[in-house]
Amino acid sequence: MADFGTDLSALPDLNFSVKSGTANLAEAVARRLITPRGRLFYDLSYGLDLRQYLNEALTDEVRYEIETLVAAECEKDERVLSASATLIDAPPQARALQIAIDLETSDGPFRLIVEIDNIAVEVLRA
Repeated sequence: MADFGTDLSALPDLNFSVKSGTANLAEAVARRLITPRGRLFYDLSYGLDLRQYLNEALTDEVRYEIETLVAAECEKDERVLSASATLIDAPPQARALQIAIDLETSDGPFRLIVEIDNIAVEVLRA
């Protein structure tokens, strides 16, 4: 069994509980998706702030862009071997985005669903 690490839970707020295993990996992936690129001084390529897509017209091209960028951002985590992402039934003018992310790890596949709005990011299922 792979070691996906242990860390303090930060979603939806830092609540000082400890997450380990795939739950820790799921939160790490979700944090990547709300951190603006360049915000971490020690890793300038970290992050993809999906909140920039909220309230934007979700054309087929924008949906494809989101799905491609999310998968690429997830694959930057060394615990993720491959990733794919699918935007879930977003209305044309989304105020929140739900994304299904399929991750392949050394322990095998798992799916998480992340919801992002202007205020928070939440892992709905991991």
